[in-house]
Amino acid sequence: MVSRSRRGNVVPLVNQWHVIHEVDVVRLIADHLRLAALCDLLERCADDLPTWPSPATTAYLRKALATLAQPGGDDRPPYPTLAELIDIGTRHATDVTHAQDLADALDAAPDGEQRVSPDTLGYMLRCFFNGCRQAMDCEELAILALARHRLTRTAREALLDSLRFRAARRSVPLSP
Repeated sequence: MVSRSRRGNVVPLVNQWHVIHEVDVVRLIADHLRLAALCDLLERCADDLPTWPSPATTAYLRKALATLAQPGGDDRPPYPTLAELIDIGTRHATDVTHAQDLADALDAAPDGEQRVSPDTLGYMLRCFFNGCRQAMDCEELAILALARHRLTRTAREALLDSLRFRAARRSVPLSP
C-alpha cells in the first residue's frame, strides 16, 4: 500500500530522488537481458517438442532455473516503493515457483523416463517464458510511467531500448 508523504503525494518516486540516471536502471536492464535470453531458449525448446531437449540443454536449463529460484540479497528491485506499488515481489515469487516446477519437470526420473508429457512440458514452458516477458515489460513500463519526470534522457532511452529490443526479438511492434 502506498501511503501519503508529508506533502500529500501518493505517487512514489516523486520526492525520493531528484534525478534517476542510467546507472540506476542498468542492473535491472542487464538482468532482463539475461532472463530474455533464457526465455528465448525455453521458447526454442517448446517449439521443438515433442523432441525433448538434449541432456546438455536440460542440465543448463535446470541450472539457470535454479539460479532464478535462489534468493538474492542484491537482486532487490532498484526502487522499493515502485516495487511495492506494482507488487513486483509477488510476481517474482510466482516466477520462482514456476521456475522450480519447470526445473523439476525437466529432471528425468531415476529410470530415465520423462516426468511429464511433451504437451505438459510445452504448456509449462510457454506459461513460464510468457509470464517472465510480461513481468519484464511491466517493470520497465512502470518505471517509465511513474518516474518519467525524474529519469534522465539516457535512463529513459536505456529503458525504451530494452523494451524495443525484446519486442523486436518477439516480432511485436512497439511504438516509441
